Amino acid sequence: MTVYQWTNYDRFKSEVNTVRDYYDAVHRCYQLALTSLLPQPCDSALDIACGHGESTKLLRDHARQIVGVDSSSDLINIAQDQADGTDICYQCTTFECYEAAEASFDLVTAAWFWNHVHDEASVVSLAEKIHGHLRPTGCVAFIVPGDAFTSRRTQEIARRDFQWHQAWTRETPESTEGIFSYDSADLSDATWIHTKVWQPFYLMRLLGEWFDLSTWDVKGTLIREHRMPGLVAEPPFEIIYGTAK
Repeated sequence: MTVYQWTNYDRFKSEVNTVRDYYDAVHRCYQLALTSLLPQPCDSALDIACGHGESTKLLRDHARQIVGVDSSSDLINIAQDQADGTDICYQCTTFECYEAAEASFDLVTAAWFWNHVHDEASVVSLAEKIHGHLRPTGCVAFIVPGDAFTSRRTQEIARRDFQWHQAWTRETPESTEGIFSYDSADLSDATWIHTKVWQPFYLMRLLGEWFDLSTWDVKGTLIREHRMPGLVAEPPFEIIYGTAK
């Protein structure tokens, strides 16, 4: 029996039907939002917290040259091992330490990044840095946990179907904070990640100084395209996207 852990979570996402359907739905909504932003491919894109490169490869229809950055050397090594072209360059670094010339990119993206940013001052400084990397007509697109992500209903579904484990310890009107893990083996050996799920509407307000933002119609897309037919709760993710001010 395969023991799935964070180090091979990408394999779990492709092999377990309910999880594959979920990420297929996320990626479909993400691609539709990106297409609405960029009907034609742009020159360059930056993918923040790229992990093993899955989110970075999704940008190939939207940018000719792409840089993916992540702080995990293990994940960057996987991304580089799986690289199948010269259009993507991966770098092992945090976005805070990443250096590039001002106005280097037409598009900056981040999938599941903002929930690892734990205070408003950091959100503001990172948003300012993202804005500085964008050309005047540049675009952004972010995948973030939705309002439903921390609900009791979603937690029950996540434990049963996704083997996600959550313990939310602090809730404010702006965010919910706690620990999150994935491991199908003994939880005593699991890697717990401190995470802060910003309410998407509040996050958009924080980012609104630099970007003109919208959210993709996730629920409408899932209904129209008959995706995740077993889902009866609110979709637990949002796509936030828009242009630089």
